[in-house]
Amino acid sequence: MGRSAPQLLDPVLPGRLAELLADRADGGLTAALDLLREALDLRTVVLHDATGTPAAAAGEPVQSGPATPIATGPDPVHLPLRAAGQDLGTLTVVGARPEQLPMLTASVAVLALALSRTGPAPADGTAAELLAAADGDADEVADLLHDGPVQALVVARYAADAAARGGDPTMARDAVQVALVELRRALWHLRPRAGSLTAVLGMLSARLEEAGRPPLRFMLDESTVAVLPAAVTSTAYRLVQAVALPADAPAARVALRRGGPGVLLDVDGGTALAAPQRWAAKARALGGSLTCSPDHIRLALPLTLPVSKPPFSPRPKATP
Repeated sequence: MGRSAPQLLDPVLPGRLAELLADRADGGLTAALDLLREALDLRTVVLHDATGTPAAAAGEPVQSGPATPIATGPDPVHLPLRAAGQDLGTLTVVGARPEQLPMLTASVAVLALALSRTGPAPADGTAAELLAAADGDADEVADLLHDGPVQALVVARYAADAAARGGDPTMARDAVQVALVELRRALWHLRPRAGSLTAVLGMLSARLEEAGRPPLRFMLDESTVAVLPAAVTSTAYRLVQAVALPADAPAARVALRRGGPGVLLDVDGGTALAAPQRWAAKARALGGSLTCSPDHIRLALPLTLPVSKPPFSPRPKATP
């Protein structure tokens, strides 16, 4: 059987959507899409977030197809959601008619305003996951200090004891110098770096070479780097650190480019992530995702996060 006869356009539909989205504590996205589908007699309505991930849907499952202008037919129509100069996602509809374009445009504007006001609701357990991730990061810092500077200090202590018993004081001084270099190197990697992702990865590569390690190889889309939100820049940098910094890690290759409404960071080589679930939790908290294989990592993140401060502290600090 075919679809029901076309319904008259509801002139107050955008207002009804706004009221529904304002009244629902959970954001009401699914209910709003149900209302839109029913009011316009659509087959399918799907809202994708800025990473391309479906956030809410109503009606029949959407079939993949090319983005088309508003036209009669089964092909999906993709309408961008924008507010305050930010790309918030896409509304995909199936079964729209040409005369519904003004109403769909107005409805999409209402949805975009609601999303820009509230943002995507965090998934259940996100706060606990992030707390666990912070604890895991602290454990890794402790391991880094223990395996590097602390071991060097132990050697320096033995050399100092030997010098106190009449041994060669030059050996003690050299051991202290080695420990100091190890501690400075560890502190540099712990302290955030100021600058664009290209700049900070260049500094990281130079530090690796200074320590006798293979340099990074990276190819970044500079137009994308220029618009990265603070949290995306920080997360991308720290992920590269995690695979390039461990002792004996092979050379890492890094690529960054636009991917749909977001950005894709691909890392090949380096060492395997010690705790990929921790990084996956960070990606989810930013509205993205992480996929890992034995020799490849892909981090997908949105480009719509508010830029409230630089990704790294610009306040100059003296080198220890």
